[in-house]
Amino acid sequence: MKDYHVNIYYSERAAGYIADIPDLQLFSKPAKTAAEALAEVEQAKAEWLASALAEHKPIPEPSFRSESQNRARVSEPPPDDAPPVDPAEYDDELEYLKEQIANHECILFLGSAIHVPPPSELTQYHYPLENAPPVGSQLSKLLAEKSDYPGADWWNLQRVSQHFETEKKSRFLLVDEIKKAVDKNREPSPILRMLADLEFPIVITTNYDHLYEKALEQKAKAENLTTEPYEVSVYNPNVNAKAKTVDCPRNPNPKQPYILKIHGDIDARESIVLTDEDYIQFVLRMSDKPPYHPFGNNVLAHLMKWPTLFVGYSLMDYNLRLLFKTLRWKLDAARIPPNYSVDKKPDVLIRDVWENQRRYVSFIVLNLWDCIPKLHAACGKVFKP
Repeated sequence: MKDYHVNIYYSERAAGYIADIPDLQLFSKPAKTAAEALAEVEQAKAEWLASALAEHKPIPEPSFRSESQNRARVSEPPPDDAPPVDPAEYDDELEYLKEQIANHECILFLGSAIHVPPPSELTQYHYPLENAPPVGSQLSKLLAEKSDYPGADWWNLQRVSQHFETEKKSRFLLVDEIKKAVDKNREPSPILRMLADLEFPIVITTNYDHLYEKALEQKAKAENLTTEPYEVSVYNPNVNAKAKTVDCPRNPNPKQPYILKIHGDIDARESIVLTDEDYIQFVLRMSDKPPYHPFGNNVLAHLMKWPTLFVGYSLMDYNLRLLFKTLRWKLDAARIPPNYSVDKKPDVLIRDVWENQRRYVSFIVLNLWDCIPKLHAACGKVFKP
């Protein structure tokens, strides 16, 4: 994809240079020099693209053409007096979560956007891009490029991965690419380490990587723990033979949390849920009876009585919403515990249905790099870089 056109001009009203990117509707603040304005809008572009990829939002193709002589500029920036989101707005929700976490009665649901690096202004956190595995859309783009995917929906990981497997005529090579992308030279982010420090007794994840496990291992080493730092259950598609699901204990131990990897693990090649066909098989498996259901009876019981915190997800993800709805099927709203999703930019329609109408999930509209450190500190924890 070619880069986006940038306008740089001097604004009399703002008394400074401004750079804008018309395709993305981004602009810099007034700067003393054109170079400073350009640097700022390039940084804004990088953050915009990272956010769009993390939230599975379409990224527009560059539309500027050099022969266009009357290209409209983005409107000059409004006065910088728009109030930012006040984290205090969600103090009640975070207080409730703090109490549940302190009692070890909260379930963590982890998605791939948990690996997004911090905004540049948060200099207290060090997490280089090369240590971060790709989020869903980034992984899809990688596979699309390696398989010459012909469609415009290169961000659709299910279809792109199905195309990759078909073109290469190899499931092995597809999983190999996934393993290299999410495992090689990857490290847990500060956010992931904070979440591990909060000692959730049950963690459910659609991630294939081992970074949460690695964060738990680092925590156990720092605390000189000699027991196994976690227990893992990996989804089995049961294509050829049924296998019983490893359930969590009736009373899960927060010092040895139970991790349920419902979309598989890179070390169990047959377990990966990635293509359209994989998702169809997963949905079919959700109709299995215990002990073959992908969720053990004890896990299901805890999902019915403990709140769930979704981090690293956008509920724009159809498969996540389908899964969540399946788990809540035919339950009266009075029996569903509060559930929270940390999502800086929730979809307006989905938020209206899931928060206002169905009461399935309450949204905490904060950047996870603002929300999780605040929750971590509220629980009396101190982050050690």
